Amino acid sequence: MGNNQNKTRRGFFSQFLSADKEEKVKMLTPDGKLVEIDKKIFEAAAKKKLTSNKELYDWMQNPSKENK
Repeated sequence: MGNNQNKTRRGFFSQFLSADKEEKVKMLTPDGKLVEIDKKIFEAAAKKKLTSNKELYDWMQNPSKENK
């Protein structure tokens, strides 16, 4: 406990509160609700590869594909 901040009660408890805090990002859901998510999850999702139109078309069960 060589840190001067830990000499007070407030400093002692703030040490535990700041350790558990993760950075959050506020976002709106499609239905308009405000939610907070971890920034790490948001950044991981943003790095994912987007699906191309051809991949989406091949995945869909589309009646126009049956004619080919």
